[in-house]
Order: sequence, then C-alpha cells, then structure tokens
Amino acid sequence: MTRARTTTDGGGKQSGTEHVLLDVEGMRCAGCVAGVERALTGVSGVVQARVNLATRQASVEFDRDRASPEDLIGAVTGGGYSATMVADLQDAGTTLAERDRREAALWKRRLLVGVCLLLPLVGMTHLSGLSGATLSWWQFALATPLQVFVGWPYFAGAWQRLRHGSSNMDTLVALGTGVAYTAGLVQLVRLTAGTQVATPGHGAMYFVDAGMILTFITVGKYLETRAKGRVSRAIGRLLDLTAPEATVLRDTVHHRMPVRAVMVGETMLVRPGEKVPLDGRVISGHSTVDQSWLTGESLPVEKQTGDEILAGTINGQGSLTAEVTRPLGRTALARVIELVRHAQESKTDVGRLADRVVRWFVPGVLAVALLTLVAWGLWAGNWPVGLAAAVAVLVVACPCALGLATPTAVLVGSGRGAELGILIKEAHALETAGELTTVVLDKTGTVTAGRPSVTALYPVDGVMPEQLLAIAAAAERLSGHPLAEAVTAAAEVRGIDIPSADDLQIVPGQGVRAMCDGQTVWVGNERLLEDARIDLHDQADRLASLRAAGQTPLLVARGADCLGVVAVADPIAPHARGAVEQLAAMGLTVHLVTGDNHETARAVAAEVGIDHVRAEVLPEGKQAVVRRLQERGEVVAMVGDGINDAPALTAADVGIAIGSGSDVAVESADVVLTGNDLRAVAQTVALSRATLKTIRQNLGWAFLYNVLLIPMAAGVLVPVIGFRLPAAAAAAAMAASSVSVVTNSLLLRVRRL
Repeated sequence: MTRARTTTDGGGKQSGTEHVLLDVEGMRCAGCVAGVERALTGVSGVVQARVNLATRQASVEFDRDRASPEDLIGAVTGGGYSATMVADLQDAGTTLAERDRREAALWKRRLLVGVCLLLPLVGMTHLSGLSGATLSWWQFALATPLQVFVGWPYFAGAWQRLRHGSSNMDTLVALGTGVAYTAGLVQLVRLTAGTQVATPGHGAMYFVDAGMILTFITVGKYLETRAKGRVSRAIGRLLDLTAPEATVLRDTVHHRMPVRAVMVGETMLVRPGEKVPLDGRVISGHSTVDQSWLTGESLPVEKQTGDEILAGTINGQGSLTAEVTRPLGRTALARVIELVRHAQESKTDVGRLADRVVRWFVPGVLAVALLTLVAWGLWAGNWPVGLAAAVAVLVVACPCALGLATPTAVLVGSGRGAELGILIKEAHALETAGELTTVVLDKTGTVTAGRPSVTALYPVDGVMPEQLLAIAAAAERLSGHPLAEAVTAAAEVRGIDIPSADDLQIVPGQGVRAMCDGQTVWVGNERLLEDARIDLHDQADRLASLRAAGQTPLLVARGADCLGVVAVADPIAPHARGAVEQLAAMGLTVHLVTGDNHETARAVAAEVGIDHVRAEVLPEGKQAVVRRLQERGEVVAMVGDGINDAPALTAADVGIAIGSGSDVAVESADVVLTGNDLRAVAQTVALSRATLKTIRQNLGWAFLYNVLLIPMAAGVLVPVIGFRLPAAAAAAAMAASSVSVVTNSLLLRVRRL
C-alpha cells in the first residue's frame, strides 16, 4: 500500500515521499522488530520505519527519488526475514486476517502432533518393565519427530539469525531444546555401548525435557496467535463497513461494479437497506441513513437533495441517487481506517525504552546461560545439573512478552477508541493524554453548537412576534451572514410568509438595510439604528440583559419606528456541561478560550461550569495561552474545531479536534473525535489512562518475570532452599508470560470508561 505526498524544504524545493506497508514474515520477538527496523532505516532515503510485532507489518516512509519498495523488501530479506508489499488498504486488513487464521491453524497442528507424541513419551518413564537402553530407544523414536516437526520453526528461525549474525527468541528455544535433545542422544549412545549404568528413567529424561519444552512453548504460541488475532480486529471491523460493489449509472444503464473502479463525478444508486459504497452528494431521492459508526448518533439522519452521504453508512427505506465526491481511498471511512492504522503502527516512549532493553536481552541471556553451566560444572562439580540449569535459563527467558507488552495494548486501545468515535493518530498521544492536567476548550463549535439560532422574540406593543420575525427575515434573507441565516431559518421553521425585499445595503459591523413594501427596514445593532435617528430608549435594559446572558440582540426597525428585538445565540452543545463535570471529576482544570466578547464568553462558561475564561483571543493568542500553561508545568490538551484553532492544536501536548470541524483542525490534531459529543474528551483521557496502565502492567510483569525466573532457573536458590526451576516448568512459564501479556491487553476491550 503506497501513499505519495509532496513536501517543501526550506529553500522551496519540492521533495516527494511515499508511504509503503509491508507484511514481514519471520518475526518472533522484540529483537526481531529491532532488527527489521535497523535493516529498513539503513536504506538510503528512508525517512521513518515503524515495525509492529502484533500485526507483523512494517510501515515505511521514504524518499521516492532515492529508494524504492524493492529496495525496502531487499533490505528486510537481507536481514534474514521475508517481506511483501500490501497493495492497498482493503488488502491490508484482508491479508492480516487471513494470516492470523493461517498461523493459528498451523500452530494448532503442531500442538496436536506435539501432545500426541509427548503423552507416550512421558508415560514411558513410568514403565518399570523397560530397561534403560530400551526405554531410551523408544523415547528417541518419539522425541525425534517431535523435535523435527514441532521444533522446526524455532530451529529455522535460529539458523536465519545465526546466518545474519543476530539472535532472538528462536535462538534461545533452539539452543535450550537442542541441548536437551543432544544430551539425550549422548546418554542413549553411552547406555547402548554399556559405558554408563542405567538408572530407572534417568537416561531418557533429557528427551522428555526437550519434548516438554517444545510442546509447552507451542501451547503458548498457539494461544498467543489466537489472542493477537483478536487484538488486531479493529481494522477488520472497520473494513467490514466497506461495500465491495456499487451500482453506477453509465450511459443510462445501471452497472454493478467494484467500488475501486468507480470514478469521482459518476452517479451511484443506493437502494433501500444497502451500505453506501462511497462518499457522495445526493442528487435526488429522500431517505434516512444510519451513520452511527461515524458520528455516534443513535437515530438515523434524514438525507435529501444536496446532503452528503458517507461510505459505510446504511441507507434506510428510500432510494438515493448521488454523485460520487471522493474515490475509495479518500472517503471518510478510509480516513478513519488510516488514522487507526497509523496509531497502531506508532510507538509510545515507554515502548521505545523497552525496545532498547530488548536489543541486548538475548545476548545477555546467552551469557547468563553459559555462566550458569560453567559455575555448576567447574565450581560445583556437577555438569549434568549445570547443563539442565543452562537449558532452563535459555528457555525461561522471554523477549516475546517484552516485545508484545506495548504494541498489543496500543492495538487494543486504539481499536477501542475507533469503536467509540475516538481516532488516535499517534501512540504518543494515547500515552500523553493519560498524563494531562489541563484541558483548553474552544467555544464556538466545541462548547457551543457552532450554528446560531433564534432564541426569543421581543416585539414592542402592537407588533406580533410573527410580524417582527417576518420583517427581519425579509431583509436578512438577502445577506449571507451566519446571524442572517439563523433569522431566515427561524421564520421558515415557523411557516411564516417572508415578504420580498430589495435594495440591500450591508453596513459593516452594524447590520443591514433594505427596502420592503416601500419602506426602509433596518436589522442590526444600536449604532445602526441610532445613525438612522430611531429612538431605542425603551430597549436599553433588554439589550443589556441579553448581552449579559451571552446572546446577540438584533434590533429591527421599519421607517422611523423600532419594532422590537430578535435574540440570537449559539446554543450550548448537548452534554457540554456534563463533559466539563466529567473532566473536573478526573482532576483536570478546564479553560475556555474564545475570540468572542467577554460578556458572551463569561455567560457560556457560567452555563457549563468553567471557571477559567479567556475572551477576545486571536488565533495566535490561543497558541500563546497554551504555551503559558505549559510554561507553568501543565500538560495541556487543546480541543477545537476551526481553522483558527489549528495553531493551538499543534502547540498543545495533545490536540483534540472535533471531527465535524475544518480539515485544517483535523490535520493539526493528535486525536479526532468523529462525533460532536464533548464527553468523548473525557472518554479519551480515560482510555489513555487505561491503556497506559495496561502498558505499565505488561512491561512490569515482563521485566519482573525475567528478573525472578532467570535466577531461579540458574539455580541460585539451590543453596538456600534446594529448589531449581526444571526446564519443562521454565517452558510452561515462558509460554504463560506471553499469553498473559496479550490477555491483559485484551481486557481493555471490556474495561468500563
């Protein structure tokens, strides 16, 4: 999957970069991730490479003038792995799902074979009728196919790493089980030759250890593969929303064709009950559309001529004919999928720390195993125990758990966020949002609905409310101002006949003047009417009270008489107060920042429960507010929806854009809320805290596991309590560690936010 973009360097020169997604085969642990990343970043022209162990994919951004996808694939292959390029986003999800199923089936077959061979292998140790040599030969016959079939992936992987001068989890498993199997062979030869006295069961225990190690680890790999399949299903669920085909009108004939073949500007037909295949604008028809996946709205939304319909939404009972406005790869659904993928590919700071530790982990374990063997052999004089302890050290060490700790939590967390309408662009945003101390809210379109509406009518004596609104709408209908649109819409909703007007004159900063039924009509503020010498003495108190309440008064006059006041306000967004209360309950300080006047800003803040208010702030002023808070040591989130919020969104530690806002705001933000419910900000913080807690739990468990069990496997407790961790138990513990990390991450899916 490639995506091209153009950037400009400091001298104005255009340079092009491309993004490619690679499926990488052969990765087993965090050491493999580091190896693939080193191979990719070593290619000249690569800007950034991110490798994800949970999805087994690499996301690479590179300069197309200096590198090509073939160069990247060659670098991965040269590092001892194999890679293929994912053609497009649809294939990315399909390929991942198919590979999860294929790998789970393969590990299941290996597990079944391992169990079928291991059970008689273990059972034979309790058959007292068999001599030592005979027992060893029977167990050799069972252990060898188990070693070859079940152990093949580990030995093949270890050989690949050895060829390229590196090591990973396969190296540890192959050495551990290989040494145990080889020790069994040596004892078998000595028993057969008569150079060693047989003790009941002792001569065959190495074969049993080798078989148990492989089987227990394979149990873990099977469970881990199944769990990782569930971890990465967020993309699959989003891809399921995509309709594979569309009905397109060409040459007056309807054709059924794949959505990727449909061009922008073509006409598509959406029948009742069908998924909308592509983004479009309705040309004809009337229906309701369920778009809950994007906006979170519980009820279907009415769609008619001129309205936008989005890919992945579900049409209701009517038919719609629409013009395609975006191709498959640029639909709103595609953008959501791309944002989720980008978050899953990225890494947290704590994850990068774990990667640096893992780079030296396997060589360190090999050194500890060698030291264990030498210590038991030379100093304690017990080479057999030293060999068993070294095998246990090799097997118990688990870089898998370290490698899966962060990416699985990020995968599940970002996937859960997508289901809630929270699109997280980068993993670091998911991490930082959990450490927030302050949230800065824009007013218009964030705390308020962003669409002014008429809230009340105050006609003078002798004038009917409908008459006041009709005259105001007659003049305002000729204007394109947002307040004018609110007045006109209010008259239309009430079914009022709006008289015709002409000769419109817009007075900047004051209002409008027009001719209606032969008389001059004024609609605007006090200055407009005062200049026309119209008496406003009786309206002074009302104007002051409306402004104190955060509303905008529009004075309406005809001829020489004032007819009354139309009150217009941007209503508080649904759930805004509840959202502020939730943020405060989480220990966050909430600020309101707006370019609106002080009276309106204070009124809105009071209504939703915000104590800290900054009004009449320009776009660069919003950014300055964020900077000042950061200088005081605050970790700041900025929430906005407009172009003027973009500088502040970029400056904040976490920028959160309302999805219905401008493209500039969405591009500038770290997190995009697809709906208009401000409570999603609190959900974002809660999700981040839960994900960060899971990452820390996973890493804490993985580090603690190794810190405790590697010394136990080496036998440091033997002089104290006489206990040494057997190799088979070490294999079971290793398998359990990886499964526990993935399972803990999966709990994020059901955690209450």
